[in-house]
Amino acid sequence: MVTRRGACLLVGAVALWAVGRFLGVAELYVVAAATAALVAVGALAVRLSTSTISVRRRVAPARIPGGGQGEVTVELRNDARVPAAVLLVEDTCHHVLSDPPRFVVTGLGAGRATSVRYALQGAARGRYVIGPLRVRVRDPFGVAQRIRRYRGTDDVVVYPRIEPLGGPASPGTPRGSGSSDTRRLFNTGDEFYTMREYVLGDDLRQVHWPSTARRQTLMVRQQEQPWQAEATVFCDTRLVAHRDVGPSSSLEKAVSVAASLVWHLADEGFRLRLVTETDIRPDLTRRTQPWELLLDRLAELAPSRAASLAPALQRLRAAGGEGLLAAVVAPPPGDEPVARHPDVRALLATGRAYGGRVALVVDPGRQARDRATDLAGVLRAAGWRATTISPSQPLAERWRPLTGTRGRALAFEPGAAG
Repeated sequence: MVTRRGACLLVGAVALWAVGRFLGVAELYVVAAATAALVAVGALAVRLSTSTISVRRRVAPARIPGGGQGEVTVELRNDARVPAAVLLVEDTCHHVLSDPPRFVVTGLGAGRATSVRYALQGAARGRYVIGPLRVRVRDPFGVAQRIRRYRGTDDVVVYPRIEPLGGPASPGTPRGSGSSDTRRLFNTGDEFYTMREYVLGDDLRQVHWPSTARRQTLMVRQQEQPWQAEATVFCDTRLVAHRDVGPSSSLEKAVSVAASLVWHLADEGFRLRLVTETDIRPDLTRRTQPWELLLDRLAELAPSRAASLAPALQRLRAAGGEGLLAAVVAPPPGDEPVARHPDVRALLATGRAYGGRVALVVDPGRQARDRATDLAGVLRAAGWRATTISPSQPLAERWRPLTGTRGRALAFEPGAAG
């Protein structure tokens, strides 16, 4: 592709050729031919250089914590036998992560490699695509250039902001792993439990030969199965309940609190599941997943148009057990008394299916503040550890009372502080 400078030189060459022919000056023919040849050589050099520039992009890390930083490294190598004079490198990056990354690389010799870097800022949660990348090659005289587009892209996930907790991540519940209270008969485990006869399919390495010789039948060592507690994090993302979106909204605070709980519960060894009001399929409410996948999901979580929590909570109740239920909810919308609201009744019924119950009621502000306080009071009266939290409050400040030794509330007090 000829640049504006190259086009002007070509026009000038044609003009010189015309003037030389009109006046009969041979020298003008030479200048016109040299000018046209310069543009042609520049275009050829650009074409050869561009086709042999290889590019590799590396993103570290691919998962950025909310408010954290990352870095992108773009490596360029000239595989041609001729040097590339000027490379204009332009990568495609979302404006939330970085300013438009543009670099000028000069004098990349034949067979040489170089790299450019730019920083990423985890300002807002989400999944972002970096790329495709463009390399614009120009000849030394600037008469020709060629743009080569590389199709390769990379995904970057920015996690929600994870806040430290000021106490155990599982108030009132045992830690995530240990030996089971009920002995379960499996082939392998962590501690010796008993001796039993060999069954087809047992590991032969578990055969206990002294007992086999004494009883004249194959005996194997029975091990105790290790036990691991489960925790369910329920996050309310209804737009009708939070009433607003944005970095300082109650919705973003709810997602941040849920991510913080996932992070710290995983650190304590819990098997985790994440449920929102849109998860009404049984497999979604029963399945546990690695914490990395849960944080990925929270990073991409969008406000839902669901009107009620009841369908998802009913599924969650059916999948309940002796684990921990950590609910991050907004106060129910409307003017109906909080204690009589269908969503609250469904939440209370679901909580009875779990051994441990903790709730953080996110305060959207304005008229919903009193309803948030009332909801926390209703949950405490039902045996939950519950409190309210506003978008501007640190999680540790509100979490600390939940990990204390305060007794259960005996009655619902609408005016009680969250």
